[in-house]
Amino acid sequence: MNDESHPPGPPNFFNMVKNFSSEVVKFAKSGFKYVSPEEYEKRLDACIKCPHVKNPGLRCGLCGCNMELKAKWKTSHCPDNPSRWNDIK
Repeated sequence: MNDESHPPGPPNFFNMVKNFSSEVVKFAKSGFKYVSPEEYEKRLDACIKCPHVKNPGLRCGLCGCNMELKAKWKTSHCPDNPSRWNDIK
């Protein structure tokens, strides 16, 4: 049983590498496109408020990625709610 007040821990090391590798491939295929500095700040703000974020380093508790890096990439999406970052403009 999953208790919503206690988010699950981050994925294991193998799954974190797999998740991050997948994000890097999408980012590379896009031509290494970044979001604007304003959108980046809004994405990070959304991450900071998320119950799944693990501090220090803003590591996502769902995918294991470093959000300070992943939030810059135009191809990346929030693993909890894929439309969360799309709604930021």
